[in-house]
Amino acid sequence: MKQKISHWPLIESYFAERTIAKQEVDSFNQFLDQKLSEIVEENKTVTPKIEEVKIEFSNIEVFSPRIVEADGSPRASFFPMEARIRNRTYAGPIFLTMKLLRRDVEQDVKHAYIGDMPIMVKSGKCWLNGKTNDELVEMGEDPMDFGGYFIVNGSEKALMTQEVLASDRVIISEKTEEKVSAEVISTRGAFKGRVRIMRTADGMLGVTFPASPRKLRLFVLLKALGLKSRKDLMEAFPDEMEIQNDVLVNLENTPVKDQEEALDRIGKFVAPGQVIDYRLKRAQEVIDAFLLPHIGQTQESRLAKAYYLVMMATKAMERAYNLREEDDKDHYVNKRLELSGKLMEHLFRYSFKYFIKDLTFQIDRTITRRRKLNISTVVRPGAITERIKFAMSTGNWIGRATGVSKFMDRTNYLSPLTDLRKVKSPLDKNRELYEARDVHGTHWGRLCPIETPDGPMCGLVKNLALLSEVTTETSEEPVEKMLLRMGVSLKK
Repeated sequence: MKQKISHWPLIESYFAERTIAKQEVDSFNQFLDQKLSEIVEENKTVTPKIEEVKIEFSNIEVFSPRIVEADGSPRASFFPMEARIRNRTYAGPIFLTMKLLRRDVEQDVKHAYIGDMPIMVKSGKCWLNGKTNDELVEMGEDPMDFGGYFIVNGSEKALMTQEVLASDRVIISEKTEEKVSAEVISTRGAFKGRVRIMRTADGMLGVTFPASPRKLRLFVLLKALGLKSRKDLMEAFPDEMEIQNDVLVNLENTPVKDQEEALDRIGKFVAPGQVIDYRLKRAQEVIDAFLLPHIGQTQESRLAKAYYLVMMATKAMERAYNLREEDDKDHYVNKRLELSGKLMEHLFRYSFKYFIKDLTFQIDRTITRRRKLNISTVVRPGAITERIKFAMSTGNWIGRATGVSKFMDRTNYLSPLTDLRKVKSPLDKNRELYEARDVHGTHWGRLCPIETPDGPMCGLVKNLALLSEVTTETSEEPVEKMLLRMGVSLKK
């Protein structure tokens, strides 16, 4: 018998353990196992306008897909092929533990059904997960199908990977010959805030962040954050002569004596016409909530934010004096790819916020009409289900993104393969001369330099290389704990 010779031993050994859709499945599994509970934790207490009533959330669960027939009877053994044939959505029920409190006394506790979550084919909650080839054939499935897509109203839908700028990463750029900026997209949960430090030709440093005053001087903000004295400010920056020269220029042109005056400068913008106590309190709230939220949103994080801003300003000054290069936004180290799990996380967070809004409305209405208040009557499962199904059907996503979900092309075996490897940039397709359209050196081994559409989307829709792999998110806590054990701590 003639022995079979493999012409592609590396690729064959790579795909012996993996499938094309493995990264999509891993991302969706992480969303179900970790991110859902994090979203619930962000919104764990709901307080309606009726002050004496409160609802607490905990323990969210998503079950494997089921179908509810026309007569109202549920059936658990609901497979993808049946969803395709009957034009149904392959989705599992979401259950959430809800505790109703009235004047801090427990009135009702229920593990309530709050909606349906479309389940990715071959993911952890899918009925096809872990089945042998013979079992898959028995269930009406193709053993060669790699999954990684959803079935919505009978149509197979793939979510297109979105290419976005990396969050929490400082990028230095020259706006003009006279202005240098250091900016970071600070992200916490659903909130994304761009913080920008601008250095002008005369060495002055300004800062902008969401809800900040216009033309806010950096050194005013640093004093408000806790770097109170001239000595503290000078010691926070490196000892290089050029940088210390800029620091002195900014100190001389920032006539703010103490922390209270610095906070009042911000307070006069965010709470104009109010008494000084309220202005100071409001300024502190704005700084805690909207300035660099990824570092923290408590009073204890203010000094850490001050030193982070110092680091950003130092980089801007170094660029102005040609001590460092400008950052390349098209370099792939400054990009992140949002897979199906991350996209579903954005969608569920938005849907869950709407569910809470609807829940508070139902509670207020029930109490106003003097009816008996219990969890069963105020929960409307359609609030979550409708929003998720609408987004997946139309492709219109959170943040005005369009074309995020698309029909799986089943012309041949290669068509769905390319659908799951597509990467879409959110940049405007009507602009012609984007550097983002060019093949960049850092695409080597990550993105295919050839596979891109003709026309306005050329260079903006790309394809992942065959052996490239996108990792899922990892927690920062283990690294932070290790650094603390090694004696690294915040400056006090």
